[in-house]
Amino acid sequence: MKVLPAKRLLPAGLLPTTFRDGFEELFQRFLAPFEEQRYPAGWPEVFRGELVPPMDVAETEKDLCVTLELPGLDEKDITVELMGNQLRVFGERKWEQDEKRKKDYHRIERRYGSFERVLALPDGLRLDRESISAVFKKGVLEIHVPKVEPTPSAKITVKPG
Repeated sequence: MKVLPAKRLLPAGLLPTTFRDGFEELFQRFLAPFEEQRYPAGWPEVFRGELVPPMDVAETEKDLCVTLELPGLDEKDITVELMGNQLRVFGERKWEQDEKRKKDYHRIERRYGSFERVLALPDGLRLDRESISAVFKKGVLEIHVPKVEPTPSAKITVKPG
């Protein structure tokens, strides 16, 4: 019996994309009723999407530097926490409509609502929790997580008892 190699019927990459698109559509249909409860129909579309601020993570010999873009926020709207080995940044960009001059918006593309970013810090990273700093300037949050040098091993002399 001779085994023939299988032939590809679809171009490479077409099947996963179509499959993924099908799942995405199914997932969106499933969640639609819940989204309507969370964000009533009268609210702008921007409340229906998830606010995910871009984040950069860089490392030097002395520290980790985490940078997030958070335009339109104040430092009072942002919270930074260190829980175990996870750095958590969360907050909310509130919808502020001017009550004196009601506007009829034709397009709203900025995102509003709460956000959360969680970064798992590298295993074995020794931290000085008191030295972590967060500075918010011109819509950019910069968090510095200093690394602590490991204490060198010390030889302990054993004395006779």
